[in-house]
Amino acid sequence: MLKTHVSGNINGLLLSLKALIINFLKLLNSFRLKHGVLMAKYVFVKIGGSFITYKNKPVSINYTALTSLKEIFSRVLGRDNLRIIVGNGGGSFAHYVVAKYSSCSEVNLVIKCHEATKALNKIIVDYLVENGIPATSVQTSAIIYYNEESGEFEVFYKPVKKLANMGIIPIVYGECIPVAGKPLILSTESVFSLIARHIKPSRIVLLTDVSGIYTCDPKKCKKATLIRKITPSSVSEVLKILQEQYEHLDATGGILGKVSSMAKLATELGVEVLIVSGFDADSATTAILGGYPQDSTLISPTD
Repeated sequence: MLKTHVSGNINGLLLSLKALIINFLKLLNSFRLKHGVLMAKYVFVKIGGSFITYKNKPVSINYTALTSLKEIFSRVLGRDNLRIIVGNGGGSFAHYVVAKYSSCSEVNLVIKCHEATKALNKIIVDYLVENGIPATSVQTSAIIYYNEESGEFEVFYKPVKKLANMGIIPIVYGECIPVAGKPLILSTESVFSLIARHIKPSRIVLLTDVSGIYTCDPKKCKKATLIRKITPSSVSEVLKILQEQYEHLDATGGILGKVSSMAKLATELGVEVLIVSGFDADSATTAILGGYPQDSTLISPTD
């Protein structure tokens, strides 16, 4: 009788526990539906200027890159709680204009810089929208302001977050930020860094024209080797190699500036940065969804 009584009590407890778990899952699901913003997973994706344009040809678009971009986003949209925030580099639009007008007045430089950055961003957004990708432009200098009195940037991030939570891809971009004297040239990586103070990404993915970071320029160097992982303890050595091997620095610091800023951000936020070829839709998709493509460079926040 005692054994039967104990067994009955255990079964009763198990049924009660099962009922509690079911009710908890229902409440959790209800919470997720009501407060989906809190449960979202944000991934920042940079459309590299060397990927989307021909950087050695002023004001030129690589339409093969646009096609690949459409394919990548069509594969990842609507997956789980994924929210995508995109930024495009200036490529042969902005860098050409900044170099051309850098000696002009601050007014002309800002105007010409904004004209170039908006033109490239519009081409990207228009192409994606025409091909069924829900994307919209967000002007960087309209949401990021430099307070010269405090020496700090102010970021009006809420429109970006709202759009992402609606399932729309907000696309910001590197731009010239007006200040007294010469404007500040803000790279897309810097824009991501500022937005990330308010919207923490689970991962950052950089789409370039090659498969990651190499020991030397793979387009010119036969001995180029893909650096598959960069950690806090190895980043100094990697930067030293890049400084020796990569001669060209654009308005935002070139490959050296990108690796340096992303390594710093990865450590500060505790997030991974994946650098992959935008022309490799499979690898890019894998990286955005949280995987580790074979042909890529991982900038890790830890050793």
